[in-house]
Amino acid sequence: MNRTLSVPFAFWIVLLSVFSALIIASIFSALDPSILDGSTPELSTYISMFVGQAFLIVPVLILLNRKQLSIIESLRLNAISKQVIVATILLSIGAMIIADEINILVDMIIPAPDSFLQLEALLTPDNPISMFLLIITIVLLAPIGEELLFRGFLQKYLEIAWGDITKAILLSSLFFAAIHFNPYWLIQIYLLGVLLGYIAWQTQSVVSSIIFHVIINASSLIFTFLGEPAESALIWRGHINPIILLLGTYLFWIGLKQMKIVRVL
Repeated sequence: MNRTLSVPFAFWIVLLSVFSALIIASIFSALDPSILDGSTPELSTYISMFVGQAFLIVPVLILLNRKQLSIIESLRLNAISKQVIVATILLSIGAMIIADEINILVDMIIPAPDSFLQLEALLTPDNPISMFLLIITIVLLAPIGEELLFRGFLQKYLEIAWGDITKAILLSSLFFAAIHFNPYWLIQIYLLGVLLGYIAWQTQSVVSSIIFHVIINASSLIFTFLGEPAESALIWRGHINPIILLLGTYLFWIGLKQMKIVRVL
């Protein structure tokens, strides 16, 4: 693949994928008047999210097909061992806890505006079809599409083209954070992207980074659904309970340690 694409072209393909998905999603979301009045989103909004995320990887798949390149090899879709799966789960649980504390610290310095908090309405649909689409989109489509695009396609290509793993991970993660268009979570998303990039490189497979991404997104959605009871169980004096934070740090360290010694099948 390193002889068939230039670095600028690879970035343009990623941009095309992102903005094409946004345009397609906006066609459906334009049918929802709640976008203008801030009320509970209607079904068309969740359809737009579903369709947009589903389309995210399509331009890359078309490109690989036209150039007759292996999708499995080009997108780093390699099988992983059970040990890698266990290490990924431990790492993701630990990262989730640590990320929650980072969110608290960042919010103390840069509080999110009230308009940003309205996103919670989007994550609490009032009908089962919207709920189903939301779960499928956030828990499955978003992790799969984003990992294939950023860690499978872009990062792998940059690793080959530049021969510098660190640079490839940092730059692709910056791109990953930027396309979320979320300035208040930019730091957290960037750090998450770096960790996902490391996981994909270390295991030589996006399957592991997809598993990690799925767990992070699913846990965030679950805690949003549970609301105040879940928050009160985790928070102590405005921060994550120290015992839980220590446990999360330990799981993160164990997962990272195991990931360094496991091997792809």
